[in-house]
Order: sequence, then structure tokens, then C-alpha cells
Amino acid sequence: MSIGSTIKKIRREREMTQEQLAEYLGITANAVSQWECDRTAPDISQLPMLARVLRVTTDQLLGVDFDKDEAEIERILDESFDFYRAGQIQKAVEVARDGLKVYPNSFRLMARLAENLVGVKGCEEEMEGLCDKILKECTESRPREHAYRLKIVLCGQRGQYKEVRKLAENLPHVWASQEDLLIRFYREDSEKHRMELVEYAKHYLHGLTLCLKNIAAFSGYSAEEKIRILMQMIEMIRLLHPEDDFLSEAVVLVHAYLKTAELLVSLGKYDQALEAFEEMCKYAVYSDCHNGANTSPAFRGYHEGPRHSDERLFCRDELLPIIMNHPSFDPLQSHPRYIKVMETLQNPRKG
Repeated sequence: MSIGSTIKKIRREREMTQEQLAEYLGITANAVSQWECDRTAPDISQLPMLARVLRVTTDQLLGVDFDKDEAEIERILDESFDFYRAGQIQKAVEVARDGLKVYPNSFRLMARLAENLVGVKGCEEEMEGLCDKILKECTESRPREHAYRLKIVLCGQRGQYKEVRKLAENLPHVWASQEDLLIRFYREDSEKHRMELVEYAKHYLHGLTLCLKNIAAFSGYSAEEKIRILMQMIEMIRLLHPEDDFLSEAVVLVHAYLKTAELLVSLGKYDQALEAFEEMCKYAVYSDCHNGANTSPAFRGYHEGPRHSDERLFCRDELLPIIMNHPSFDPLQSHPRYIKVMETLQNPRKG
């Protein structure tokens, strides 16, 4: 690949126009055009500045193993993502970190590492730093969108809701999203496109369940109405998973049943609350123990792998503290059914 072709390729990847690149370099757009058409070439004294503007090394600019580097970055991204989907979060983090040591200017690797660090104890500052660097220096849309999403996750966890809305306004509306447009206007009778639609369906199902959960939290609803909304959400998830292959949706069921149990306790319906509590436990144990793919028709072939490991279990390390610090369940604490659930959550993989 000639240097002109390399400049053109990198410039487009950075989503720069010839005019923008020329302005950064203090030259004319016509000069950039001449380079990219291989009619002329940059002077050797211009290469360091050109490399800085395009955020590559001069070796990459000159085409030295450029394609090989891109292929290796892609391999590292795939390896890290495979570990992440298999629930091996620490390994996923290690692979992405090691990759960044070799390719420190790869914003895609930064975004992958930041994603891997979500929820990893003690790594919030590192994750936020990666996102800030991407938003400050990167002009590629995908890493920037990734960074915005992860910043929003952090702000949401902190209860910084005004900042969530402010950051979200930098992202496309759902009707302008890749997923929405491909669902509406693209048709291809292939397994690849079917799995693409399955991915989208899982995403939208998760979004819809979150909407219903948040709707049920509004103060304008009575406890009975909130319970009805939560049960509708639960039934929708069950309907789409007739073979009980819930995968990550099990966590949604857990929180829906937990809230339902809390509301039932507030109504003094303790027996029904205990039933909801037991259902919550069933799906929580499933969340920690499942390892496979969806087999129900709509989602057949979608694979997630385990989301938790023996080092950090959802039941023991995330759910139990929530319940134990929740005074709403005090009236149930002495009941044998409640005690049995708590024992199961302490060791979900027993036997």
C-alpha cells in the first residue's frame, strides 16, 4: 500500500475530511488530495506532524506492517471478548491490557478494556480514565459511542441522572440506530442475519423489561398495580423462553420477583411474598449456574456462557447483601421458607 493510500485509509477511519486534515497540517486541501492520489508525497519533515494528527506511528504511516497490526488488534479484541462472554472477566481484562501495551494508540482496545472493567472492584477510576481519553482524542464514531455508553453506566450507578441525560444527548436516537434501521429495511435469508436479528431482539427485550421495571417504580401506581406490571414483565420473558433458557434475563426475573416480594410484604400478604421470594431464589441460582446457549425458537443459537465465577457469585456477593440490608423483609426472617432461601443463596452451587 502506497503512503498516499495509507493516508487516505487512516483519514477516513478517523472520519476526517481532506480539508480538516489540511487545516491541522497548515497546508491546502489540494496538497492532501495530491498525496492521496499518489501524484506527490509528503516531505519527510511533515511525517511526524502527520503521524501525530492521524494518531499513528510513522512506521504505520509508511505502511510498515500496518495491515498486520490491524489484524493482530482484531485478534486481541476477539480473544478478550470471548473471555468476557465466557464469564472469565479477569482474563478478558488481562488480554486487553496486554494488547494496549503493544498498541497504546488503539482506541478500540481502550474501549474493550473499559467494557471489561465494568463492575470490577477497584477499577472504576481506570475505566473512567480510558473513556475520557477516548472522548478527548478519538474521532472514530464506534469507540466514542462505546465511551459515552460506559460513562453513562458510571453516572447511573452514582445517581448522577442529570449527567446521564447530558451524555446521552451525544448519541443517536433509537430510530436512527443501526439496529432499528436494519430491522426495518434489511432482508437476507442467511444464518448470519438471523443471528444478527437475535442479538437485536435480545437487546430490545432487555430494554423493554427495564422500561417496565422503571414504570412500575412511579409513585402514581398503587402496590397492586405495580405488582401487575412486574408480573406482566415476568410473563413476557417466560413466553419468549419456553424452554427456560433465560441466560442473563434470569437476573431481570430475580429483581422483578424481589420487588414483587417487597410489595406483597407491604400489603401483609406474607405467603404470597414467600412464593415470590422462592421464585427469585430459583432464578438467582440459575444465573450463577447456567452455561450454555438459548434453545427456544426465537433465540436459538444465542450463546452467552456463564456470567459469574466461583470468585464472585451473583447470589452470594450481589443479591444477599441487598436482601440482608433491606428492612422490608424483616417480617419474613423467622419463617423456615425464608431461612431456606437465604441458605441456598449463600451457596448456590452446592451439590
